[in-house]
Amino acid sequence: MRELEKGDLKYLSLFLRFWLPVLGYITLIFAVSSVSDLPGPKLFPHMDKVAHLVEYGILGFLVGRTFRNAGPRFVTKFWFGLAIIATIAVGLLDEAFQSTVPGRESSRFDFTADMIGAAVGLAALIQGERLWKRNEKKDGYNR
Repeated sequence: MRELEKGDLKYLSLFLRFWLPVLGYITLIFAVSSVSDLPGPKLFPHMDKVAHLVEYGILGFLVGRTFRNAGPRFVTKFWFGLAIIATIAVGLLDEAFQSTVPGRESSRFDFTADMIGAAVGLAALIQGERLWKRNEKKDGYNR
């Protein structure tokens, strides 16, 4: 077996830092979607929509962060649009998958909540980067 070279370590580092969290989170989404009659407290009406917003907000943030920082040049150049497309694809696949799980149902309202959440997650990423850059300038730190 050959030893890892410097370039290999760079790609391994990018994978572990950016891609692994995305893949792990998508796996978690589908694992939760596979549970029939998902238990949980119903604190208020349409609480499941809030869960969808939060779930896909996190996904949007993670996918956007990964595409912005760890993709090929094409991906990093068009990261925002590609992140939207990727989260739409995951949301559609998730809703299609849920429609096959006994005790679960697919809903266009759930999908809408997914996409709003993804957009909020991407907006949080953009705002977080702006604040980070502003603080770097204020502190006199340049990367």
